[in-house]
Amino acid sequence: MAEIGIIETFKARHGQDAHEHNFRVEVILEGEVDSESGYAGGIDHYDVILDIKKIISTIDNKNLKEILNGLGFKSSGNESIATFFLNKLTNKYPVKCVKIWETDERYATVYSKE
Repeated sequence: MAEIGIIETFKARHGQDAHEHNFRVEVILEGEVDSESGYAGGIDHYDVILDIKKIISTIDNKNLKEILNGLGFKSSGNESIATFFLNKLTNKYPVKCVKIWETDERYATVYSKE
């Protein structure tokens, strides 16, 4: 079993007072190393990175409260942001969990249900 971590950053506003953070999203994939491709779960890391960047492009420098509330989320807290990424990636990749860091000291982790 192998675990692969990919970290990207983005800037956005969230919360009731719409304050801004330089967020860090950490996506952790898990799977057996595929004997054909040599990658965990047979997934090329480059593909995952591209998809994470596509997701980020939809929220970068925007108000996450507006975006997430529009999608039915109750809050724009770190747990909701992590769930947003998890929902976008889980059907395509073997995602173990997603962490959202709003500072170097505060983060939330949401695990895949599988």
